[in-house]
Amino acid sequence: MNKNNPTMKKANFLRDYLCRLLLTTLSLVLLISPPVAAQTLKPLPWVAEAPGEFVRLIDRGNVRIVVDDDLVKKAGKQALTLFKFVVAYDFKYRHQTLGYDPETNTWQSKIEAWMDQPKIKIEHKICLKSDFQPASPWESRLLRHEFDHVAISSDPRMLKIMKRVLQQRREWTGKWVQPNSPSEQDIRIAILESITTEVSALEKLVQTQYDMLDLESSQGTAEIEARKSFFQGLYSIEGIEKCKYALTPSMREFVKQKISIPSILKEVETHYLFLHP
Repeated sequence: MNKNNPTMKKANFLRDYLCRLLLTTLSLVLLISPPVAAQTLKPLPWVAEAPGEFVRLIDRGNVRIVVDDDLVKKAGKQALTLFKFVVAYDFKYRHQTLGYDPETNTWQSKIEAWMDQPKIKIEHKICLKSDFQPASPWESRLLRHEFDHVAISSDPRMLKIMKRVLQQRREWTGKWVQPNSPSEQDIRIAILESITTEVSALEKLVQTQYDMLDLESSQGTAEIEARKSFFQGLYSIEGIEKCKYALTPSMREFVKQKISIPSILKEVETHYLFLHP
């Protein structure tokens, strides 16, 4: 009997694998956003003299302050704050065979994956021009504006949203030619692509908040009226809904369920405390 006969292959495969789920745990440490090019720059002496309220944000946001005329000029700004997310996580997945398609001689598989508690780290780089030489740098409106940006991207609500979105279950279906069922590498790549897409959308959400800040402050040249209410109003469900280009399936599900971020107004107020006039 021909063992390569599709009918026999189907019978053997169903006998061994039908309704059988494979549960596997894999670990990844991913640098989601591309790293900013390293530079050899002379340290700015006044950075070591940062007041305590700035030190807290520097530590929380892993902030570097550098001089980069070219990058700032290219952005068309007086200063520029860049950020990136680094995500470390474990994920589990189930692989289930759904059936055989004799026309294409392929098996259809369903992959379901979910993430354990992700560990999220955010890094910032504040770029200044070489002519930024105020008598008291930490009192300058420009530098305080750039730390407004740092505070927004390291907002505790944003980190909670990110964890909620990344931990949602995700599914794929694919067709495979036996005996080449999806390998661990195939599944790893699919999960990596999905997570990268999600993080990119979350970065767009942060950038939207950055743009709102620049609009309200005229690129940091003017004080924001009602600063407390402005910062407390960031990252609302209503605001996320307006970011159409940032709504991946997981983000849409997050919005659809109207998942409320735990009441952390006190934590948020403390986070932005030094920004209040």
